[in-house]
Amino acid sequence: MEIVEKIIKNVLELPGVDGACLIDKKGEILHNALPEFFLTEFFDDLSRRIMNLFSTVEDNYLSCDEFLLKYPQKFILMRRSRTVHFIAIVDPSTNLVSLRMVSNIVLKHVTPKVLQSIRKEKEAMEPSPVPVVRNDPPEPKAIIPEPEPQVQPEPEPEPKVEATAAKPRRMYRGSYY
Repeated sequence: MEIVEKIIKNVLELPGVDGACLIDKKGEILHNALPEFFLTEFFDDLSRRIMNLFSTVEDNYLSCDEFLLKYPQKFILMRRSRTVHFIAIVDPSTNLVSLRMVSNIVLKHVTPKVLQSIRKEKEAMEPSPVPVVRNDPPEPKAIIPEPEPQVQPEPEPEPKVEATAAKPRRMYRGSYY
């Protein structure tokens, strides 16, 4: 984990870089140094959306391992390697050539061996769930008589409705209407 912290620190020292993040191919956040305005509730959705963006473009166009999303306030650089996705939030005035060079170093140093060590450290840091054992005596169950079954009249046969073709379902941005 120390290696990842050092290389992310190099990225953050670049003028104009506000934050960076590493996400593995499973969508798990390995290192988060994004600005505080990124709410933690959105990280699961963030990883899913980034992976979907890469796969959608790959399916419909040429394969691409780097995206630069330009917004008026910030640019978002997204790069991927065989093992991780790298995200950097930068100012529009940032030197993108330097950012690309530093992100190459990040992607080069995060190898499968480093990923295994990061996952082991995360597992070691997570507390194992301790089962709670209660020795409470079981409460006596009350005997409830079963209600008598009610006799229902036979339903009247419904008139036959002529089958019509169902409208095709349409989808827009993942929602059917």
